[in-house]
Amino acid sequence: MNTLNKDLDNKQFITLVETAALPYLEEGRFIHGFVRGKLLHDPVYREILSMNLIPDEGKVIDLGCGRGNLLAVLTTKRQSNADTNGSLIFQGFELRKKDARIARNALGIGADIIHADLRSLVLPDCQIVFLIDVLMYMRKDEQKALLKEVVRVLKSNGVLIIREADADAGFPFWVTWVVERFCALSRGHWRQRYGYRSQQEWKRLLEQLGFIVESSPMSQGTPFANILLIARLSQ
Repeated sequence: MNTLNKDLDNKQFITLVETAALPYLEEGRFIHGFVRGKLLHDPVYREILSMNLIPDEGKVIDLGCGRGNLLAVLTTKRQSNADTNGSLIFQGFELRKKDARIARNALGIGADIIHADLRSLVLPDCQIVFLIDVLMYMRKDEQKALLKEVVRVLKSNGVLIIREADADAGFPFWVTWVVERFCALSRGHWRQRYGYRSQQEWKRLLEQLGFIVESSPMSQGTPFANILLIARLSQ
């Protein structure tokens, strides 16, 4: 098994996060603090590290990677394992030019960061695809088109990992919507529209595209309505 996938105790996880966030100090204390806090308190990062999905070799893609938070912990964990064999490539795609630059500077040679629009992207073949809090910013037809592209490039035994809000979750979903709306307004995105779906709608869409899907809550310790979808192509 790839040593990237070994479970971390709390002290090891905190040390990993501190190391992963350190390069972001070059962007100032606010960016560093935001990335560090996100890695420490958003449950999705520790959950992904514990899922034992990352291969020894091949390509891992983070679509809509933002400032590279997820790639930062994955590459830091990878680099800390001197006994790791194989050739594993990390690649991130991000629409916002400033965030792509920040990710590129922080990750250095650890990951290839590409400024690109996911709606018109031609993906390379890969083993793992992450879509963490991304699809909601796209129209539903755009979501489906991107997922079809993922199906096209995902290798046998590959995995697609999605984190999205569950539109059927009641009050926690309302909290999610309000926070997202506030963030959009703070960025000057007055016309931001969202393509939210319920958990069952996400599962149904993925199954229509040929995936076998598992889902679980992914909001522990937060007031939000997030779910994690683990999708594998059926044979």
